[in-house]
This record gives sequence, structure tokens and C-alpha cells, in this order.
Amino acid sequence: QVVLGFARFGWLLNLVSSPVLTAFTQGAAVLILTSQLPALLGMTQGWASLLQPASLNLPSLAFGLATLGVLLVTKRLKPTFPTVLVVVLGAAGLSASLGLEAQGVAVVGALPQGLPGLYLPHALGWDALKQLVLPMLVITLVSFLETASSAKVDNERKGQRWDQDQDLIGQGLGKLASAVCGAFPTSSSFSRSALNLYAGAQTGWATVFSVGVILLCLLFFTPVLHHVPQSVLAAIVIAAVLGLIKPRAFLGLLKVNRVEGGIALLTFAITLASAPRLYWGVLAGVVMGLSYFLYTRLHPRIIEVGLHPDGSLRDRHLWKLPPLASHLYALRMDAELDFAAASGFERAITEHLARHPDVHHVCLFAQPINRIDVTGVETFAQVRRQLEARGITLHISGIKLPVETALRQAGELADAAGLKMYRTDAEALQALRQLDPLPADMAAAAI
Repeated sequence: QVVLGFARFGWLLNLVSSPVLTAFTQGAAVLILTSQLPALLGMTQGWASLLQPASLNLPSLAFGLATLGVLLVTKRLKPTFPTVLVVVLGAAGLSASLGLEAQGVAVVGALPQGLPGLYLPHALGWDALKQLVLPMLVITLVSFLETASSAKVDNERKGQRWDQDQDLIGQGLGKLASAVCGAFPTSSSFSRSALNLYAGAQTGWATVFSVGVILLCLLFFTPVLHHVPQSVLAAIVIAAVLGLIKPRAFLGLLKVNRVEGGIALLTFAITLASAPRLYWGVLAGVVMGLSYFLYTRLHPRIIEVGLHPDGSLRDRHLWKLPPLASHLYALRMDAELDFAAASGFERAITEHLARHPDVHHVCLFAQPINRIDVTGVETFAQVRRQLEARGITLHISGIKLPVETALRQAGELADAAGLKMYRTDAEALQALRQLDPLPADMAAAAI
């Protein structure tokens, strides 16, 4: 992660679509919520307590619900007040004075005091190192996506830009630091991020301050936390996570694009079903998102254009417009002319010529084509040779400089009687009007 960050490889996160990140965030929030509900409700036997009502601990339930209510009310009335700190200290004092631990209330209990000692990992053999490569890649991907999901929520609220390369470096350094302390590899946390947002954190100083508080607690105040009921901690997490659960987000995605909305729903379902192995939800969402992206690139939007009454060029068949001229096929491809879209471009022209053998002119409105690769150049050359063999003139309008440069270097825009180029669509339309005029009866039939 450190190497990827310094090499500015944070753009890899762009391979993950927004619907996948949204679904993963929602799934993680639901899992956190359901994992904390038993503690909040005083279920000493977990969810099995639903079948054994006698196992419910009423003091834990009272503490949890009261804490949740206080947090939600104060968040609405006084969001800047340090409610969490006051609630934790107050709950610890009440728990200790009432002796709740002796009454069966689950409390935090004894915590290790002091700072962790330094630890030097031993050297790994090549065989062991090979076995760790794949898990390492999965951990890197999942931890980075978890960070991205948390950062996405945070940035949406603050309207700030997230520096993903810097975050990669920070995560990598954190993992290296954990290695020399004998700790697990570190990553971001939905619950911690949610608590930061809930508490009103605005800058990185909030993290620095929280680290300082943790150090003080480890050194001096771990006995104070001993008596805090676990239902209180569960209520704090639930109050923070509730703001991350937004079912309407899926409805919005489905309205915009049903396929991407479906991918989000599947990612959400797989994330829940694969818990605690959340990476399956992430990987499934990434694969589905990239597959859909590849499908759209392999099936570019290619339309036959006509002149709309407002003066714009639009889909002739959708708007029931007459052809620009008789014996003319005018098309526009809203995609890059690369290896993915080249076959669709060639197929559109070939199929139209097969259905309309009387075509004498083909006009490509090339303004939307931003890039062309070697496959695109070869396909263009093949189409041009096909048109020349049939005596069809090729007109090109509004070609962009990068595309024109590539075609000229390949010798495909050499002066020839069968090729005409125009800088603007207006210039092309004026020239096309000089072709065979469209009879009135043909125009009426086309409309």
C-alpha cells in the first residue's frame, strides 16, 4: 500500500463503481447494527435469547435503550455537546455504584493496561511467503475499499476531496507499525468513522486527539472503563451507524439505471450472506460492475442521424426524421473507436449497406469519438476499403485532433476522391445538401 500510494496508484479505486461502494457501505452498516443489537437489548445468549425470554437482562436492556434515546435526542438538539463522553462516564459511575456486574449485567470488564511492547517479526521462508501473497492482496483490496466506503460517506457530508494516494500511504504505514507491535494489520473501521461523524469531527486533529485519549486511558484510566455496561457501548455504535443506513439510495440507483441498481442490490445481498468474509461481497460487486462496463463498451450507441427542427442532429428513427439526403447513410457513434467498439462500428455500416444497396454516400459525424487505438485504425481502414470498392464516398465531420492524427499517421486520411472531411457539422450539412436532393414523397414517407 505504501508503494502504491507513492506511485499514485490510488486511481485503481476508480475500477469500483459508486453503486458497489454504496451497497458495500449499506451492507457493512446493517451487519454492524445486527451485531450490536443483542448487547443493546440485554440478550445474554445472543439471538438465541429470543427463544429464552428468561435470559434477557433487564438492567442491560434499560441502560441500552436509555443510552440510545439520549444519544438520538441530544444529537438533534445539541449536536456539538460531547454526549458520548458524558454517557460513558455516567454509565460507568452508575454501574459501579449499583453493582450491576454482580447482577449479571455484561460490562467491559478488565482491560490490559499500559502500552504494547515492541515485537520484531521473525524472517519468513520462501514457501510461507508464497502462501501469503494471495491473502495479502485480498486484505489490501478489502481494507482499501472499506476506507473508500467510509471516506465516501465522510466526503459527501463535508464536500471535500479525498486523497486516496495519501490514504494508501497512511494505511500501509499503519500496517507496518502494527507488525512491530505484534498486532493485527490495521485498517479503517465503519463504526469508528461513523462515531467520528456522529461526534462532529471536522479535521485530522480529531484523530490525533482520540489517539491521545486512548493513550491516557491505557496508562491511567482502564479501571474506569471496567464498569461500563456493554449495552451502553452497543447503543453508541448503533446511534452512529443508523445514519449510514439509507434504503432510499437503492431506489435512486434503480431509477437512474436498473442494471447498476441491480448490481448494488446483489452486492448488498452477497455482503450480508458472506459475513464475516465481507470481501466476497466486494469482489462480487467489482466483477459485476466491470462486466457491465465491458458490456457497454462492446455495445456502443450507434445511431442514424437526421436534422431535428431545433437544428440539432438526433436519432432519425426515434424522432421520425427524414434522411439528410437521398442515398445517404449518416451515422454517429457515441463511443471511442477502440478494440471494444470497433466491431460494432463496422457491423453498423455493413448491415445498413446490406439492407440499402442504393447508398452512395456515408457520413460519419465523429465529434463524440475522443480516442482511437490500433484496432480502431485497422477497422476504419477496412471500412474505407469496403466503401471504395463499392464506389461509396465517405464523409467525415468534426473529427478530433487525436483521432485525426492517428489516422493520418496510418495513411488513412490521404487525399482521395472517395473521402471528404469537414471541420464542423454545419459545414458537413451544407455539403450534404448539395448531394442528390430528397424527393418530397420520400421525405413524407420517411416522416
